[in-house]
Amino acid sequence: MPFKEETKKEIYEYCNNHLADEAWYQHEFDFIANEKLRDRLVAEFRAIRFAYKLYEGIEAQDENYLFEIRCQILSYATLYEAVIDYVLYTYYSDSIEFDEMTHHTIPVKIDIPKEKREKLEKELCHNGKQLSAFYYDRKEKEGTSIRFDSKCKTAEKLGLIHTFQNENSEQINLTEEIITIYSYRNGIHIIAEQRKGIQYELDLSKKAYRRMRPFIDQVKQQLTKDGKLAT
Repeated sequence: MPFKEETKKEIYEYCNNHLADEAWYQHEFDFIANEKLRDRLVAEFRAIRFAYKLYEGIEAQDENYLFEIRCQILSYATLYEAVIDYVLYTYYSDSIEFDEMTHHTIPVKIDIPKEKREKLEKELCHNGKQLSAFYYDRKEKEGTSIRFDSKCKTAEKLGLIHTFQNENSEQINLTEEIITIYSYRNGIHIIAEQRKGIQYELDLSKKAYRRMRPFIDQVKQQLTKDGKLAT
């Protein structure tokens, strides 16, 4: 049974209080030229902040608090992934760094006629193992085989993200922290909870939120510096 209208109104007013409006979020992602993707990122970011206020308002505890923490990590990891992927493929696909990320050198077996292959197999034998003829070739990787940490390292090489000093004069390795946030997203399960503990997840969820500001600022600054965006 849903809440009464006055209760729902109070909840929405509380959750939306002190949260930025649509225009602010659109400005945050104004470097995303793909309107559909930009709107999706805006909706995701707004939903993350709304959910945070909701759980804050009910003073969530125990398993509900843990659920909220995990949702924060999952959601922010999705934002980081989408932005880095879009920026690399949209603005830097012609760069040396991008080329290195998307290609690798692999062995390619040579298809030899049966008669010649049998002769070679007879001659090319080492420790009882048959040897095959092959050559090395540079090939483009399958898109799904490119790891997120590789994309982060490429973004770092391009100057899109980098280490910075926070307000407490601490050196923050933004690249490694984003990689950690994303990798933990893939490891969120009961066993991981027992191994890491709720305090670790709480700290990581706060970090996922707090790093979004320098992340977006750094990306925008480098895009502008490289002439990818209008000043």
